[in-house]
Amino acid sequence: METDLKKQNNLKISALLSAAILVCAGFQHGFDSVPTVQEGLFTGTAGVIFSAVLVLLTNLLPHSIKHKLVFLRFVNEMPGCRVDRLCKRDSRLVFEDVSSRWPRVFDESASESQRNALWYRDIYKPVKNSNEVLQSHRSFLLYRDTLSGLVVLLICTGLWEFLGNPQLFGEIIPAVYLVLVVSALLAMIAAHNAGNRFVVNAVAVAQ
Repeated sequence: METDLKKQNNLKISALLSAAILVCAGFQHGFDSVPTVQEGLFTGTAGVIFSAVLVLLTNLLPHSIKHKLVFLRFVNEMPGCRVDRLCKRDSRLVFEDVSSRWPRVFDESASESQRNALWYRDIYKPVKNSNEVLQSHRSFLLYRDTLSGLVVLLICTGLWEFLGNPQLFGEIIPAVYLVLVVSALLAMIAAHNAGNRFVVNAVAVAQ
């Protein structure tokens, strides 16, 4: 299921990463050159190859690292670990009703890792193909993978500045780093919110 949703997101991920790269190129070389760069990258074979490379960037980080980046946690990073707290904040749900419906999931004695596993098995799996759950899952994967691509771009930019040949592109200016960092922060916030919404949507649909 996740693989299919990731494939559906590939074009959007390429577009988001391309937009960040084009803005970086604008600051690095001047915005007058951006249309020419854009035309070269998205015309014919060059566009196909470039899009494939961008999507490849999103797969360089393992899922566990991606989730830690999104939720800024080293352990129990998945939002299903906190489904009890998320449900308490959602106005669509009456917490007493959902906790009585799935007592094992919302048991206060359950560990966070147990709660995530129980949420996945008892709540998510029965409704995983519903439109609302699919849409929120797709959004989470979109922003999560976009974030991972931006992080890889940021790392590659730093490595290029220290190890690459400055005569090819010139020295990397601070604005390039600023664009990548701000873009990554926005993607992280979007992925964080989408992940939380994904978990609660599954509960709302399943109840």
